[in-house]
Amino acid sequence: MNKARIIVGGMAVAGLTAVLSPATAQAEAAWQGSCERGDFCVWSGKNGTGTRCAWNGDDPDWHGGAVQCNPRFLVASYWNNGYTGAYSKVKVYHFANYEGSWGTIPAGERNSFWEGQLMGSHKWVN
Repeated sequence: MNKARIIVGGMAVAGLTAVLSPATAQAEAAWQGSCERGDFCVWSGKNGTGTRCAWNGDDPDWHGGAVQCNPRFLVASYWNNGYTGAYSKVKVYHFANYEGSWGTIPAGERNSFWEGQLMGSHKWVN
């Protein structure tokens, strides 16, 4: 009788693992966007989907600079595909001209948000 309980218990754990695995796979959805090595990229959709803007240098005004993102562009995902070492982090700001600090993204980090984030400028920092 004890052996039967152990087998049934083991089957319950295996079943629970099977139920949890699809949820884990969905949470780790495949990243779809590409970002050239050395660039900082943002997308309007999660996991690198939607409209993309990319830079390999600083930009004080995402809506009026050399690379122009739509003024209604809310960032749903980002990727700092920069090199490690000096000036490997990207400091992001909510508004143009480096106003309203949003945060700093280390080299190699990519992420998605539950909802779009307002961002308007960035610069590479140590």
